[in-house]
Amino acid sequence: MNIPNDYLCPITLEIMNIPVILIEDGRSYEKTALERWLINNNTSPMTNKVLKSKEFIINISLKNAIEEFREKQTKSQHYQEVSTALEIKTGALPQKFKDKKYCQLLIKICLLGDRYVGKTSILKYLQFQDQISNKVYAATVGPDMATLHLNRLFKNRYAVSIVLFDLPGETKWRDLWKSQYQCHGAILVCDVTNPKTLRNIEESWYPALKEYGYDIFGGVTLCNKSDLTEDLKDEIYKDAEQFSIRNNMPLFYTSAITGKNVQIMFNQLVLSILNNNVLVNRLKESVNIVLKSKHKEEPRKEKTGGNSCC
Repeated sequence: MNIPNDYLCPITLEIMNIPVILIEDGRSYEKTALERWLINNNTSPMTNKVLKSKEFIINISLKNAIEEFREKQTKSQHYQEVSTALEIKTGALPQKFKDKKYCQLLIKICLLGDRYVGKTSILKYLQFQDQISNKVYAATVGPDMATLHLNRLFKNRYAVSIVLFDLPGETKWRDLWKSQYQCHGAILVCDVTNPKTLRNIEESWYPALKEYGYDIFGGVTLCNKSDLTEDLKDEIYKDAEQFSIRNNMPLFYTSAITGKNVQIMFNQLVLSILNNNVLVNRLKESVNIVLKSKHKEEPRKEKTGGNSCC
């Protein structure tokens, strides 16, 4: 997770532990760093203007925000460590995981964003990985789909299948595919070379997801095509950080062509869904509904016990 600039002390350039506001210049600094500065200086560290007063107060709201960020950062690091151990493979669930003693879960994830932001390339990378080419794919007209699965049981009992949908990027078709917004995970993709694609996520794609989708879902924001720019100070990066913070979503800088952060992002999203008890319960309910439907269609048989271990 990138540290927001507002959380960094202008003196030390490190994340603050106890942020304080120097009343006269209105800026926030790390308390110990500001105290050391004021011992040897009578000017503002930021403006260099002479101070009439050296009084400062704790910036409580910023302190709370930094503590919340640190907590999320710790969780993110844990997810990254665990997610790298996940193996997500292309194709349907292997036969060995279809045993009735395992609970089978089907996760639906959607790629959302304007056309030409790289959604199709991301889908192809997750399908083929090192076989991905740098070709430019035509804009998606109808939903494209990839079937994936976890190559081992999750928590020794869940056999997990994943269906990844790439929805068309033309906003005029948004309502046509609104049923597809009902997903367990969403990947919101913008193109770092085109700030308008981020604005459309904020003003169109994300509101549509909230309107048509489930009330609870896992989400991530992607600044894609990061291989085309080295300057993380670009305005789109700052705006993407603010959007992600406001909506409590992780933010990743990715390149579907080089593969940068794509697999890590996807693994963390799947892991966050599987660690969300509400979503897992819904996934299990979906499985049980399907099983009950199948039982009604099958000829009546002698009871041998329940088939669902979910």
